[in-house]
Amino acid sequence: MPRARNLKPGFFSNEDLAECSPWARLCFAGLWTLADREGRMEDRPKRIKGELFRFDTVDVEPLLRELERGGFIVRYEIDGARFIQVSKFSHHQ
Repeated sequence: MPRARNLKPGFFSNEDLAECSPWARLCFAGLWTLADREGRMEDRPKRIKGELFRFDTVDVEPLLRELERGGFIVRYEIDGARFIQVSKFSHHQ
C-alpha cells in the first residue's frame, strides 16, 4: 500500500541524482511511497510500474538499474525473493 512521504527541498538539488534520467528521478521519488518504514519493498518491476507509471509507457527495469548504479537503491535476494532497499532511507525520513 502506498504511503505519504515528504521530499525535502534538497532532493531537487542533489547533483548525484541529477546525473540520472528524469524518469529515474521520478521513479526514485515514487519508490519512497512504496517502501515500508525501513525503506524496503519487493523488487517487482511490473508491480512498481503499475503503481507509479500506470498511465505511461515506461519500462521500470532500466530505471531501477540506473538507480542501483547510482547507489540510490540496493537490490538483493533472500531465499529466492527479490527486494529493494532505498539507500539512506531512514536518514531522509
